[in-house]
Amino acid sequence: REKGGGSMIEDYTEKMSAELMHLNKDNQAYMKKMIAYIGVKSYFYDDELLGEQLYNMVCDLKVAERDGIGAMDYYGKDPRAMMDQVLSELPRRRLGSYVGLFLILGTIFVGMRFVMDFAWMLPLVIAPLTYLLDLFIFFVYSQFMMWLWSKQSYGEIKWPWALVISVISLILSPRIERVFSDHLSLNRSILLPDGWAIVLAFLVLLGFTIMTYRNQGRLAVSLLVMGVTFFVTGCCVRFVNPGTANVLRWLLPLIGLVLSFIVFRLQRKGKHHDISYLL
Repeated sequence: REKGGGSMIEDYTEKMSAELMHLNKDNQAYMKKMIAYIGVKSYFYDDELLGEQLYNMVCDLKVAERDGIGAMDYYGKDPRAMMDQVLSELPRRRLGSYVGLFLILGTIFVGMRFVMDFAWMLPLVIAPLTYLLDLFIFFVYSQFMMWLWSKQSYGEIKWPWALVISVISLILSPRIERVFSDHLSLNRSILLPDGWAIVLAFLVLLGFTIMTYRNQGRLAVSLLVMGVTFFVTGCCVRFVNPGTANVLRWLLPLIGLVLSFIVFRLQRKGKHHDISYLL
């Protein structure tokens, strides 16, 4: 059974998570530290090869554990050194693949931000350059969080401090975005009539549908469900009275969030029931 690259990555991730559950707590902690250490480095390597390598390492450790050998004896006392060695043996992404990855992630982020604005903003006013700034800030923030909690997993930062720093960073992010938007004059906006707003939102949703069809991953399907929810919400609030619109603007996205979670879980159960193609 042939599958897309994104689906293959999910397969390795799910199988690795299942195998981790069979390890003792010390070995689980070792492998989780190793995975946490990868962080932003994962963008520079082939996702499928990296996922396959990590899965094989978990399986090898599972066999070693049966023989009474722990992770520190099998892979070494320093998970980071072991991970650096593993990464050094993997081929790096080609420049085209690297650029393509960020274009896809950026398109998803900007597209989702647009349909969210379509659902909550009436009339719709967009600032295209601000979207790009939001994308940059989101990327920096997510990588900083991965680095921070990786440090916490190694005991280099205590978890209360990591939690406080995370909350402060989350609060500061939108304020930083506003400061840069005003300073760089990025907040120049475009007012879209309802007709054009609906057409553009539909085209964004169509793009999500095509990407989901090609990828067929659980996360892609869940994002599509949320995208459909925001699109339906945006259409509804434009054709009802303001009081009803205010209720729908919050109610429908909450329903969509619940549906996305249900779809995500159901797909996982379906894969566990049809496990023959993983073997």
